Amino acid sequence: MTSTTDRATLRDWCQLVRLPNVFTVLADTTAAFLLVAQELDPVARYVLVIASVVFLYWSGMILNDLWDLEVDRRERPGRPLPAGRIQVAAARRAGWGLLLFGILLAGLAGYFPVEGVGGGFLPAGVAILLAISVVLYDGPVKRTPFAPIMMGACRFFSFLLGASAAMTAVGAFPFFSNHVLIIAAGFGIYIGGVTLMARGEAVGGERLPLISGFAVTIIGLAIIAAGPQFADGGIVFRIEPQRQFPLLIGLLAFTIIHRAMRAVADPQPRAIQLNIKHAILTLIPLSAAVSLLSAGPVAGLLVFALAVPAMTLGSFLRVT
Repeated sequence: MTSTTDRATLRDWCQLVRLPNVFTVLADTTAAFLLVAQELDPVARYVLVIASVVFLYWSGMILNDLWDLEVDRRERPGRPLPAGRIQVAAARRAGWGLLLFGILLAGLAGYFPVEGVGGGFLPAGVAILLAISVVLYDGPVKRTPFAPIMMGACRFFSFLLGASAAMTAVGAFPFFSNHVLIIAAGFGIYIGGVTLMARGEAVGGERLPLISGFAVTIIGLAIIAAGPQFADGGIVFRIEPQRQFPLLIGLLAFTIIHRAMRAVADPQPRAIQLNIKHAILTLIPLSAAVSLLSAGPVAGLLVFALAVPAMTLGSFLRVT
């Protein structure tokens, strides 16, 4: 008889880690790095922190499905774990291993020797906070009203992890500049709203989570749009932060409003899932807007290009 591990395919593992979604993490971590450094330098630290945040994200996806295994056996029996295509023990080793390795890579990013750039504890510290948020969301908090807040915390710390690797020095608490913290909070609140909208996606029929989640996502977008206006003096942006940047975020918000209203009008599982997929993938153009703001059009276009593999893979792999 063929074992479960033997039957596991690359596609099964790609589905388990929600591979299309990882490009949203690449996008916002890159945007956070650029927001501080205004260029992809030091490259070594950028590469290490990108690897760290990807491993932490994949860990979160795997641990999420491990904790949801019994629910998925009832509601989503075709997924790799409930269908038996990936062994639970193998997924558990991968999930916890990636979590630990992600923290270690973040620590290495902070102390990787770069000429003219001091070492620091901050990336490792942020990675630990991110890992704690991941475990809390996937485990004890998942079925409580605090779940959207904890998922927002995951994205908040993910953004700050990218910013931390670009810092040349660490000052007093809260360590980060005001505009970096505010934009990170905007991303976190946005994802908290998306998580709230996703509640009940498997069965549909409920409008309240959609409406309340939609309102929270709009608040998150407004905070992102306002964030650059709180930058310290001396920071030079590539586009005007008082009008051009908020206008760009507003244009992206329009597409989210359109899709969310369709889901509210017809709260069926398919409509809700399409709404959630669109909202998650919109993280890429949002990150591209932040990259354009801080590092110019070439950086913005490169980050925006991450939408191509994300959408291509999203056409045949689930993102929720």
